[in-house]
Amino acid sequence: MSTPSKNLKPKYSINLDPPKPGTEYLKYGFDRIEELMKQADPKTKYFPRTILLEDLDFGISDFINSENMKLIIEGKTVPSFYLENDRWGEFSKTWKFTDKDNNVPTPYITIRRIEKGPGTRLGVLYRIPQPKKFIYFQVPILDNNEIIYLHFKIPEPVNVDLTYEANLFTKYRVDVNQYDEIILKTFASRQAYTFVKGLPFPITLEGMTEANTMENIDGDRFYMSKYTFKLYGQIQNEDEFEIVRTTRKTLINTTLM
Repeated sequence: MSTPSKNLKPKYSINLDPPKPGTEYLKYGFDRIEELMKQADPKTKYFPRTILLEDLDFGISDFINSENMKLIIEGKTVPSFYLENDRWGEFSKTWKFTDKDNNVPTPYITIRRIEKGPGTRLGVLYRIPQPKKFIYFQVPILDNNEIIYLHFKIPEPVNVDLTYEANLFTKYRVDVNQYDEIILKTFASRQAYTFVKGLPFPITLEGMTEANTMENIDGDRFYMSKYTFKLYGQIQNEDEFEIVRTTRKTLINTTLM
């Protein structure tokens, strides 16, 4: 399966013996906590992880290739790949599933994003002024023998609706019927979910187009069935997050002389 390009990031070394829960961690100062966070597994950090449009594209690709959505014909899973129209010529020549004539054999599934817009997952009203930040979490630390707090602040995530189109290409009507049944069963509960970096995002079925017959330049006829999905996601960037230290209280001597 071909998917959107992804920038590979170096893996962090994970501390297998972290401080035990309780007040033991209070002895660590701000600099030490920051160092530990840099060395920690990103999934265990206090902050949410960065989610970009590219990550949501991976989310819909993972969903279509999930166990419940797989189309299996004669014991083989029908391959699928994320593809833009202007790159079809390049992929049809380099894709590993080509035949001896360098043609992409059926059946296969293509996925592409066809529309994007402001998110409606939490309503359509404008709720939060950007880029105002809000306290997401508070962590107590010991600073000069006094407990202060680190305020972890993040802006409100930006909701976004992304619409995708999946096309099934096959020579046989029975394959279309089988995939239709898989889609209808998956969305019998109105919506399904995909997980992007641990966060669930709903997906709805926006439409199914009856399979149309097409003919390639060699005169071979095949079916193309179209399915439209909408992913209700959000984007956020770790570069916009902020850690603020609280100030220590100033003690005033009120002893009468």
